[in-house]
This record gives sequence, structure tokens and C-alpha cells, in this order.
Amino acid sequence: MTFFPRNPYLRVVATLWLLASVVMLTITLLRPDIAGNDRSALVYLTPLYWLSLPLGHVGVMTGIQVRLELYLRFDFVPSILAEGLYLWSALTVLGYLQWFVLLPLLARMCRQLADFLFRRDPAR
Repeated sequence: MTFFPRNPYLRVVATLWLLASVVMLTITLLRPDIAGNDRSALVYLTPLYWLSLPLGHVGVMTGIQVRLELYLRFDFVPSILAEGLYLWSALTVLGYLQWFVLLPLLARMCRQLADFLFRRDPAR
């Protein structure tokens, strides 16, 4: 199992995906709202959320749960910068894993199973 696709077309798509992710982080960090601790700065990570569905949603829900636990147990509220960096890293890692590692692995396994089940030559 590799973390970078073998297929040249998938390599281009994975590179574009990672480039889009870095651009969204850069735009988010350059917003003046993030210094003012304004939650509207995180709106620029929305396209990354849609690119990383459905596993990205798990990362968002985990972040919400962690933030709630920090507030309830320790009376600590993380800054918008910390939330933004967490969201970006979770969405990027989970989205990349689902589209460029797990999905090709699942496709290969399904292909091997189909080849095994529908092999017509009993001698092979």
C-alpha cells in the first residue's frame, strides 16, 4: 500500500487536491478575521470539507467533541487559529486517505474478488 498513487492520472489529481488544500489553508490564514478570533474566518475551509466528505465529516465531528470536552472539563476555549489548523489538518489527511489510499485499495480488492469469482477457466 502506497500513500501516493501509482497511476499517472491519479498522481496529477492527488497533486491538484493537495495544492487546493494548501491554497485553502493560505487563504484562511491570511484573513484578518483569524487574528480577531472571529469564527467567520473558518468559512474558507468549507470547500475542503466538501472535498473530503464523508471521512472529513468524522474529523469535523471529532473536533466539535474535543472542543466541547475542553470547555466542559477545563473551561478552556481554543482559539480560532487552533481550530482552523485542526480542521485543515483533519480534513486534508482524512480526505487524502479516503480518496487516494482507501478507495484505490478497495477498488483493487473488488477487482481481485471479481476476477476470482468469475474466472471461467477452471484450469487457472
